[in-house]
Amino acid sequence: MLTEEMTMTYEESVKYLYKIAGFATKSSLEDIKYFLERLGNPQKELHMIHVAGTNGKGSVCAFLEALLTQHGKKTASFTSPHVVKINERIKLCAKEISDERFASAAVKVRHAIETGITEGKNSPSFFEAVFLMAMVIFQEEQPDICMIETGMGGRYDATNVICPKVSVITSISEDHMEFLGQTLEEIATHKAGIIKPGIPVVTIEQEPKVKEILSEEARQKKSRIYDISEDNLNFKEKAGKYIDFLNVNAYDKERDVRTNIAGEFQKSNLAAALQTAELICGRLDEDKIYKALSQIRISGRMEEIAPGIIVDVSHNIQGMQGFVQTVEANYHGMKKRILFAASHQNEEEYMKNILKTIPEIEAFYTVGIHKRRINEAEFQDAFRKMIDRNQETTVCFVVGSFYLAGMAKEFINQEEENVRL
Repeated sequence: MLTEEMTMTYEESVKYLYKIAGFATKSSLEDIKYFLERLGNPQKELHMIHVAGTNGKGSVCAFLEALLTQHGKKTASFTSPHVVKINERIKLCAKEISDERFASAAVKVRHAIETGITEGKNSPSFFEAVFLMAMVIFQEEQPDICMIETGMGGRYDATNVICPKVSVITSISEDHMEFLGQTLEEIATHKAGIIKPGIPVVTIEQEPKVKEILSEEARQKKSRIYDISEDNLNFKEKAGKYIDFLNVNAYDKERDVRTNIAGEFQKSNLAAALQTAELICGRLDEDKIYKALSQIRISGRMEEIAPGIIVDVSHNIQGMQGFVQTVEANYHGMKKRILFAASHQNEEEYMKNILKTIPEIEAFYTVGIHKRRINEAEFQDAFRKMIDRNQETTVCFVVGSFYLAGMAKEFINQEEENVRL
C-alpha cells in the first residue's frame, strides 16, 4: 500500500501504469468520478475543450495548441496514444511534462486508486490513470485552456466526466468496432455522447447518417452545432496569403507560409480548430494564425524523421485512404518503399490492399503486431532493408501503427546518438 508520504521514481511510475494495463478493465464513469473526488475534483477548476472522433483528434488538438498559444493563452493538453514516450500524452505549453512531474502525479493518483480499491472500486485502466494524472497536473498549473482528447468512443469514455467550453467531433468512421458497435450509426452515437447541454459543438463534414445523429443529439441538448468544412478557410483566398500543407515553398511571393502537416484532410481539421479557437478567443488575428501554422509540428503525422524517411500513424481504413491520397499528391514520380504493421488485425488486409494502390512501389515490407508489441529483431531487419537505398528519388514510409512509428523514431534517434558518440 502506497502512503501519501511515499514517492516513486519515473521508472517505477511507468512500471506501475503498465501493471495496471495488465489487469484493469474500462471503469465506469461513476468510478472515475470517485477517483477525481479523492484527488480534489481538479476537473471542476479547469477550462477545457473536449475532442472526440475516429481520425484527426490529435491534429485538431495540435492546431488548437498552436493557435491558442499565439493568441496569448497558456495551454495544456491530454492526448493519446504516445509515439515514443508516455510523457507525450500530457503537455504544458506544447511541451511534454518532465519525468519528475510525471512521477509526482503518478504517486498522487496511485494513492487515490489504492484507497478506492479498499472501498470496493475497480482499478482504472492505463489510459484512465494517465487521464487522472493529467487532471492533477493541470489543476496545479492552472492553464487558461486544456485540450482533452477522448480515448475511444465518447459517451462512456473516462474523459466524459468533464464539462468543456466547446466540444469538437472530428471525422467519424468504422474503428474499434469490437467496443463501439458494428455500424457507423452505433459508433456515431458513442461519439455524440460528448455533446453537453448548452455547450457549443464543432464538427467537420460527416456522412449524412452520422450528421443526422450528431445534429439530433445537439438538438436534444440545446447545443449550437457548427458544421465546418475546408470551405471555412476563407482567409486563404485573401491577397498575399496562402497555406502550404507540405513544407514546400508557397507560390505567393507576398507571404510564404509553411507547415509540415501534409494531407488534404488536414484542411478540415484546421477549419474545425479555427472555429473552436474563435469560440474561445473571439476574432482571431490572421498574422497570429499564420505564425502558428508556420511553427506547428505533429509527431507521427507525415513526419520526416530522417531525410527520405517518413512515419505516419494512420491505422484504420479511413486514415489509410487519407495517407494514400497524401502520398500520391505529394510524391508523384518518386519510387516508394513501405514498411507496414497493422494495429487492427481485422483490417490488415483491407489496409494493405489500399496501400498497394500507390504507384511506383519499389518494395513492401510487413511486420506483425502481437498484443500491442512488435518483435524488435523483426522490425530492425525490415527497417534496415527498407532504408538501404542508393537513389535520392526513393522515399521510405513507415505506416499502420503508433507502435511502429515509435520504433522507427527510436531507431533513428539511437543511430544519431551513436554517430555523436
